[in-house]
Amino acid sequence: MLSASRPFKEISFAQDLVFVGAQYAPAASGATLREQAAAIFGRLRSILQSAGLTLNDVVKIGVFYHQSLMEEEDALLKEIRMLFTSEAPLPVVTAIPLHHLPHGSLVQIELIGLLPDSQRSRMRRVVSYDPVHGFSSAIRCDDIVFVGAKMSVDGQGQVIQVDDMVGQARATMDNIKASMQDVGVGLQSVVKLNTYYVGHGTTSDWSMAARVRSDAFDKPGPGATGVPVPGPYPRGLLLRQEAIAIANDDGSPKHRDTSWPDGVWDWPIPVSFQQGIKLDDLIVLGGQVSASVKGEAVHPGDLAAQTRRVMETIETILGGFGRTDCNCLAKLTILYATNGDPTDERTILDIVRPFFPEAMPTLTLIPLARLGFEGIEIEIEGIGVVKSAD
Repeated sequence: MLSASRPFKEISFAQDLVFVGAQYAPAASGATLREQAAAIFGRLRSILQSAGLTLNDVVKIGVFYHQSLMEEEDALLKEIRMLFTSEAPLPVVTAIPLHHLPHGSLVQIELIGLLPDSQRSRMRRVVSYDPVHGFSSAIRCDDIVFVGAKMSVDGQGQVIQVDDMVGQARATMDNIKASMQDVGVGLQSVVKLNTYYVGHGTTSDWSMAARVRSDAFDKPGPGATGVPVPGPYPRGLLLRQEAIAIANDDGSPKHRDTSWPDGVWDWPIPVSFQQGIKLDDLIVLGGQVSASVKGEAVHPGDLAAQTRRVMETIETILGGFGRTDCNCLAKLTILYATNGDPTDERTILDIVRPFFPEAMPTLTLIPLARLGFEGIEIEIEGIGVVKSAD
């Protein structure tokens, strides 16, 4: 589904996975956070219905809201929880504050679902629920596991490792591991790890904690994206992490092929993370930036030039899987630095669009005050399918 104002699909598919890009409610005078969220869910229901789905087919919710409303987060998630019936296992959720949202809105929400009656949908299983808002802690759907945002908290929900980014990274990884073990899957099956941390756009913000995350995985590790956000989170939390894992029936890691062509950028520190992963025909891309093989910014501060370079990098990585264009991608998440100038979004979309000769996929655009590397203006991650005949 394309529109003149949003020239990309609102819903797209990869295998039996269903992606609905972030929807927002245009800012209205006096509209509260919860009122905007209610309007967004009305739109989400309509989009799902157009493909024969309902909210009961949703396995993951992403909620991005304005940083000034952090104290309302728990109440917002509890209200969203009430929209889901008990007919199906509840989804996982990740809630992230941002300094700015597109079009002046207070919140935007994205979804991942499963096609009804698919193998993964029929095999959905949940063991534990978050005691605060009631969403699933992790949900296993046959071979795939979704883990919602984990934090540095103990079994009673109390913050641990206060003011210690490295300690919180370690505790958060432990909580991801425990949630996955609850559904019979090991940590090495993680194929995508996203970290939303309190940062100021410097390598020193994230490098020590990134080593903790990286060292949790054997090579080849997952695709990874690090996102500096305003903070601290409520109660002094410094980071949240979410994960997707794909495993064999016994919970062991499924075989993964990787793509890291010569000349593609690298991190400034050694990590186990991968640029591109392929499991059967499913492709997962870690967050891609405009950097050199030494992890230094290329075209520093130039949003347009960096956007083009990132998309060219994505094409190169996909080429390692035998795909010569980007049309195999069903979902892109685009994180970009902005002061709120609406032309930044137009600049990005005008450059990204030609890389998709057929149609742009589902998108979620995440404005940030800054990104994790000095001089970096944009980071793009994606997921899609490359079949043997492609």
